[in-house]
Amino acid sequence: MIQSPVLIIGCARSGTTLLYQVLAESPELWAIGYESKAIIERDHHPAVKGWESGALTAADLTPASAAAIRRAFAEQAAPGGYWQWVNALRGWVNHSSVYAAIKRRGRSSAPGAAVSNTVPGGGLALFRTLAQLRNRLAPPRGPIRLLEKTPENCLRLPFLQALFPDARVIFLTRDGRANVHSLLEGWRQPHLFPGYRTPVPVTSPGQTRGRWAFTLIPGWRELVDSPLEEICARQWVACNQAVLDYAASPGALPVLRLSYEGLIAAPDESLRRLAAFLAIDVARIPAYGRPLPEVNVVSPPGAEKWREESAALARVEPIIAPLMARLAES
Repeated sequence: MIQSPVLIIGCARSGTTLLYQVLAESPELWAIGYESKAIIERDHHPAVKGWESGALTAADLTPASAAAIRRAFAEQAAPGGYWQWVNALRGWVNHSSVYAAIKRRGRSSAPGAAVSNTVPGGGLALFRTLAQLRNRLAPPRGPIRLLEKTPENCLRLPFLQALFPDARVIFLTRDGRANVHSLLEGWRQPHLFPGYRTPVPVTSPGQTRGRWAFTLIPGWRELVDSPLEEICARQWVACNQAVLDYAASPGALPVLRLSYEGLIAAPDESLRRLAAFLAIDVARIPAYGRPLPEVNVVSPPGAEKWREESAALARVEPIIAPLMARLAES
């Protein structure tokens, strides 16, 4: 049984994976270790609604799909101690020169890159299988508090509220320029972020994947041949706007907004805010008082890295500027 789950949401490439990994090690939370897109989309794939978008409403949830989703989470979730062990092992592997070479090849366009790219995913699949085996041999003794993170859920909060009416939401935001820049990098990594094989292929200049990467936003069909920076800017706006609108609606779940920049600049202060919001002991979060890990990094991080795409970002400034101003004021 799942009680008082914690939902981390935010536009793709906004830092949600980092926050998820940090909180997943808390002994008071249980996580599945990956995004729940496959769990939710087993019955609620965009194709079911004619590929309108990835958005879901409370009306989309059925008793059967609700039971299946809750059961999948309960079967696959593992406590913080398990993920501490997994992340320690992954950290050791990530520092291996052999593994680094495999990852570089997987993120390239060289022959065999797709095969190399399956190695990290295969390792994570093994950890998930071990978590399920652990739960069969030693089932939880009572309700668990699920920690969940999937960027698509920015467009699915009413659906998730119907699924988990006692949930609490952590909304992570990131500077629009930096977030759009990171989305651009991700779109150019088809093996790393495969995306949706939509019925209308993506022909946008600046990418060669042909598939739609990251969140499938409303109006995506009109964007398939737009410049890539415009697609990314529209994704950033759609995801953040949807959460802001939901949070302002009557009867919404409790939402705590946290900025990625604040998390990086003052991690302990951010973790204290999170712990108070979730009513958990901040001292039991292993990352508290320590440097944050680097997670899901496509290229070396940097606060001003977005300036590498300054010309492209200047073209989409009219799209992102109004929402950036609103986020700065709130």
